[in-house]
Amino acid sequence: MTDAIEKKQEKKKPSWQEIREKKISMVKERGARVLKVNSPLGSTMFYILRQFDMAYANFKARLGEMDGISHEEGEELMAEGREIIIAFSDYTAKLSKRIRFRYYTPREIDEFMKTAKDIDRQ
Repeated sequence: MTDAIEKKQEKKKPSWQEIREKKISMVKERGARVLKVNSPLGSTMFYILRQFDMAYANFKARLGEMDGISHEEGEELMAEGREIIIAFSDYTAKLSKRIRFRYYTPREIDEFMKTAKDIDRQ
């Protein structure tokens, strides 16, 4: 009987204050980002991004491992991911231009595109 009570207490949902404290501590972590999402599409993309970030951590752990992902397949997957990111950046630039909103292409994309152009020239 005591085991059932202990399990029930363990499954108890955290209080609002506990959740808030956890969020505050997460924001203080290195590399953390805070984002206010204003659109339903942005909200959906945020959920996808969270899942991608967790999958990426597992991807890195299994890269080159037996029963994992080969380096060649890993390169292909990351190249596909970069194409998707660049396409979304292009879409955001197009949307922003249409509504006269200044869109700043992320520095990482600019650097990647410069590197890709330099490789193509050679």
